[in-house]
Amino acid sequence: MHISPLVILLGWIPAGAYLFRRLPVRIAILANFLGGWAILPGASYQATPDNFPYWILGVCLPTNYFLTKATATGLAALAGFLLFHFADLRTFKPGFCDLPMAVWCCVPLLSAAAHWNTLHEGLLGAAYLTISWGVPWLLGRIYFSNYDSLLLAAKAYVIAGICYVPICLVEICAGPQLYAFLYGYQPYRWVGAQRYIGFRPIGLLEDGNQLGIWMAAATLLAVLLALNRLTGRILGLPMGWVAAGLAGVTLLCQSAGSILLLLFLLPVALLKRRSLQRAVVAVLILGVLAFALFRMTNLVSLRALVQENVAARSVSSALTRIGRHSLVWRFARDESHIRLALRQPLLGSGRWNWWQNGDSRPWSLWLLVFGMYGLVGLIAFGAILFLPVIRAFWQPAGGDAPNRLNLRLALAALILMVAIDNLLNGAMILPYLLIMGGLAAVRGSDSGAGTALIDSSISELRRSEQPGL
Repeated sequence: MHISPLVILLGWIPAGAYLFRRLPVRIAILANFLGGWAILPGASYQATPDNFPYWILGVCLPTNYFLTKATATGLAALAGFLLFHFADLRTFKPGFCDLPMAVWCCVPLLSAAAHWNTLHEGLLGAAYLTISWGVPWLLGRIYFSNYDSLLLAAKAYVIAGICYVPICLVEICAGPQLYAFLYGYQPYRWVGAQRYIGFRPIGLLEDGNQLGIWMAAATLLAVLLALNRLTGRILGLPMGWVAAGLAGVTLLCQSAGSILLLLFLLPVALLKRRSLQRAVVAVLILGVLAFALFRMTNLVSLRALVQENVAARSVSSALTRIGRHSLVWRFARDESHIRLALRQPLLGSGRWNWWQNGDSRPWSLWLLVFGMYGLVGLIAFGAILFLPVIRAFWQPAGGDAPNRLNLRLALAALILMVAIDNLLNGAMILPYLLIMGGLAAVRGSDSGAGTALIDSSISELRRSEQPGL
């Protein structure tokens, strides 16, 4: 007998809101979003005998499922904030950094205005994005824009990875079983599950790629917290042991993309020369934007390149021989839908299933956003991801201690990992929006809303950040 996904999602809303009464507000926020994302079902999916239900999208975007783990955690946080901490809203001062999120939450309405037959979908889409994206962003702006709160968030992301270690180890051996045991149907349970050693785990997340990012992000932060000596212990465990253990489990999860991103971004975050660090990050941001531009405009056809270029064909063949043909497959799926997305380039089609007349569906979150909400939505989406990174790397405070700067750079590296992963995958871990909102607003020497906040829980927050956490 499975637990009804609908019941557990509805039940989380009052339970998550109650956390705001019982716990210090920042801990309640982290417990709601990270805990909810870790244990809740994605949605009450309609089961299908198809082995590859490609039409089921990630819960980070509006689809035909409105009640998902994204909206359940967002509604819980919104209710808890309004009921128990509404007075803290006075510390929030909207700024330029909030403009991309405001546009992102409104773009379904703009797209609906351009296509009147999608008005109902536009209203639901705006509500969905406001709850699932706008709420964690707002709470990040209010509560996570100073050093102490960002350090607490970094520790929470590491703890989230530690909690998934036993789940990963079991499912590496037994296969992705936990979701099916608790909630029943999981659409991508066996897609790409078999690996070189056992299976790729999923846990209670959306797919194996998302779990790979979940573990790689925890490893990235754990290593940077340890090497920069930002904290000595987490859950009573030495930081070095935690980092080594998470790294080992991340490798065992065998999610190639997340492992490569971890190996690449870790040295970038550890660079000591600020000029070199900024140069590398600038190249990364421009590279992501250039890649997205080429793909959205179809200026470079990778399919034609493989057919006509000997070197590209050799790389494609090599990836297929070692069982990594999924990369080529994703590029092909995206490329087959670009022309369809370009029919309405400014505000998109306004429909989540705009790709239905094509072959399968796009796999890149960037392309899915472009097809839904056009160039306006794509710019807002990219700005949400990159504005916090630019703030962290290009606007360090002159009077900041090195540990404060190192923490911001570690969290910015995590956001870069998410942005690059979104080029190939269509699901995003929305609890990371808490630090995106915090980093987008953070300024020199911890000034800003997070420091100005007069919060009765601040002493408990500081106690929670002692070595025991």
